[in-house]
Amino acid sequence: MVKKPRRMRTFARTASKSMEKKLVENAKELKRNPYLVIPDYKDSYSEKYFGKLKKKIDKVNRFANDLDKLEKISKKRGIEGAIAGSLLLAHSEKAPYLAVSKFPTGDVTYAQRGKADKEKLIATQHFDDPILRILGIKDIAIKKKIFVYSWNKGFFSSGKNPNPPADFIDFVINKLDLNKKDNIAICRDLKPDVIKKKANIDKNYLKIYWKSADLTIAISENSATNEKNTIFSITKYMINTDISNDFKISVVGRALKEANKEVDYETIKKDDYISGKINDYNFIKENMQKRKQDLKESPEKMFILDGVSYGTNADEFIDALDPNEYEKEGLKYILNKIDEPVVFEDATPNKVLEKYWSEYGLETIENILNQKEMAGKFYSLKDEPSDILELALNYKKRQKILSKFPRYDNLPTLPNFVHKIALTYKTFGEKKTLTEIKNRPSGTKAKSLSYAFLLALGKGSDKKWQYSEVEIEYGNFLKDHARKLLDSDPKDYHKNLKELLTASGFTEDIDSKKN
Repeated sequence: MVKKPRRMRTFARTASKSMEKKLVENAKELKRNPYLVIPDYKDSYSEKYFGKLKKKIDKVNRFANDLDKLEKISKKRGIEGAIAGSLLLAHSEKAPYLAVSKFPTGDVTYAQRGKADKEKLIATQHFDDPILRILGIKDIAIKKKIFVYSWNKGFFSSGKNPNPPADFIDFVINKLDLNKKDNIAICRDLKPDVIKKKANIDKNYLKIYWKSADLTIAISENSATNEKNTIFSITKYMINTDISNDFKISVVGRALKEANKEVDYETIKKDDYISGKINDYNFIKENMQKRKQDLKESPEKMFILDGVSYGTNADEFIDALDPNEYEKEGLKYILNKIDEPVVFEDATPNKVLEKYWSEYGLETIENILNQKEMAGKFYSLKDEPSDILELALNYKKRQKILSKFPRYDNLPTLPNFVHKIALTYKTFGEKKTLTEIKNRPSGTKAKSLSYAFLLALGKGSDKKWQYSEVEIEYGNFLKDHARKLLDSDPKDYHKNLKELLTASGFTEDIDSKKN
């Protein structure tokens, strides 16, 4: 596969003195050695085609000081026309107006002399640029499938077969800012031994095996950027007519963290990456996202949290979420119902519950309460699943407690007040009980009882100002009975309730129902 260069857009501008001087100096250097635009080679295949170019350059060189001949040759489209035009620039020592072409690597300025192709003019006038000098022979190299390498101190053709020189490889590694050991080049947060042994690590990374260089390049997701495409950063210095075969590209990473060796996943979007449509970072990211999505779409039931697989063990998956007692109850029921992969990253228990709540929420509450109507009321709440489960389970606990205590029908006002306080304490605790005490009926007996409960809870001094001397005195008399009722177990409850009521002056009999 050969990358097709983007079309160059050209416009003109007045030359700066520094740029004009550079182009003139380069033209003079080219006059001294016009073969700088041809790569070195050692093989017969390169000789066959670049040798023809040298013969054309020989002709230009013979007329290096003949301005009329140079003008005539500069009208040719090929490399000889570009060299002739550049030699005219060396003679005139002026380039007041420059053309500008836009490249993926940036704007390039050059002097338009003659009618040679602009790419060849750029190559001859920027022969000291390892990227731009390639433009002069690019058409022949691509057409004849010649491999060419260009770097700061060299320009080399290896002919029919890819064979990058050692200096070129070192140049590229330096440009990529990588560390090289043996035949592995890596970013700073990877280790060569890990890459060499194909061992998997917690870091996802881009892996490029450069076949002709026998070099493995590895760049981690942390080191990758949105601005960089490593393949482009390498291949912009070469002509390689078979990039897909010479560079084996993959993304290494564990969709499951417990894997202890590299897994052969299919790498997606290779063509987009080679063509430069996607950068290193997004190439790694999109591949890892695809692998995690594949896990989610697997037909097998499995539990995976933050890349760790718990197989079919729902209990271990739930424990890893670290839920509270209410969330745990809901998760156990729901996850037992699911027959598909459960895959989450950075999940809270509530996040897992939310995913399945619309399908299994009502059923979960019904299973907890065993009361269809009440379950519907809880499910209709707009709270988060975790909060609804807490409400439902606390309701169940209260109902279980209440079921052990006597039940009464149509209690008179005073006994009903006392009974509510006692059961509130049993089911909700002290805080809610203090609120219930405020809902006392009118009358001295009721107020004396309410003060007795306050004393039993150690809160009498806070509210003493609300009561009369008689109510306070009577409350002190009743407090031990009140405390005894609050501490009652189910079998003694009815007896203790009657004792408190009798001590308060209530003489009617009350009957309880058996549970």
